[in-house]
Amino acid sequence: MKRSLGTKLYYSIGEVADLTQLQPHTLRAWEKEFSCLRPKRMGKNRAYRERDIGIILLIHRLLYQERYSTRGAQLRLRNEPELIRTATDNVAALLQGDASALSNLDSAVGNDAPAPPAPLAAVKAESRPQEAAPEPVSAPSEYRSGAKIEALRKQVLSELRELVSLLT
Repeated sequence: MKRSLGTKLYYSIGEVADLTQLQPHTLRAWEKEFSCLRPKRMGKNRAYRERDIGIILLIHRLLYQERYSTRGAQLRLRNEPELIRTATDNVAALLQGDASALSNLDSAVGNDAPAPPAPLAAVKAESRPQEAAPEPVSAPSEYRSGAKIEALRKQVLSELRELVSLLT
């Protein structure tokens, strides 16, 4: 399916679901929730352009990787139109898991958002001996150092790129 990207003007919801690894019902729900995602309607069928696929990939990244709430992602997309431009310019590369496209999107998404607490706890748990009981994580003391947050963000981003390269 990934090979057909760029060969057609419009894609069906099934094709987009295959390309993005999302369920069609998720795509229909996002169409209602995100004003920037408006596929063309041909009768009862939705016709997605490459621009729409780029927006879907961006929304997926904001919700699942950057850990934004739906409302937070809506506000971010509304307030930062360059995110949409960057995502729609790099659709094919994003689908292929191209590292340069990911870094372009990273620079557009920006790195000013705080790192989510779950990955830090997971990294700390992995560094402890496995037989030891997990210790509670003190959020305020763990997030005081911006260098720690940045290092963790880079580590998580590196691991995500590795996972994407394994999947493609």
